[in-house]
Amino acid sequence: MAQAALRIADDEIDTSIVRRLMARPLHVVPAPVPVSEEPAPVQARPDQTNAEVSRLRAEIQVMKAVLGAERRETERLRDCLTRMEVPETLTPEARIVRDRWAALVDMILDGPR
Repeated sequence: MAQAALRIADDEIDTSIVRRLMARPLHVVPAPVPVSEEPAPVQARPDQTNAEVSRLRAEIQVMKAVLGAERRETERLRDCLTRMEVPETLTPEARIVRDRWAALVDMILDGPR
């Protein structure tokens, strides 16, 4: 699903959010402190950083939930298709009812409109 979204033209969908949602789990590791004479650049406040990390983690959890639901639905559909491909044995009475319904549908479809 995510790969298909990336194939869509950029004007139709914002692919940056898809790329972020496809990211692996985040691990916050403190950056090494550079040893130099220059003053360190002003960094974002820790509460802003924590809020951003929390938001990204929430987005990843949502994407994982969506992908999990998609996998379960795909598996359910595969099971349904497998059951449909296996010929089932019908009783003679069930065959008669099925044939009557098929004849009725054919009559309705082929009848005058």
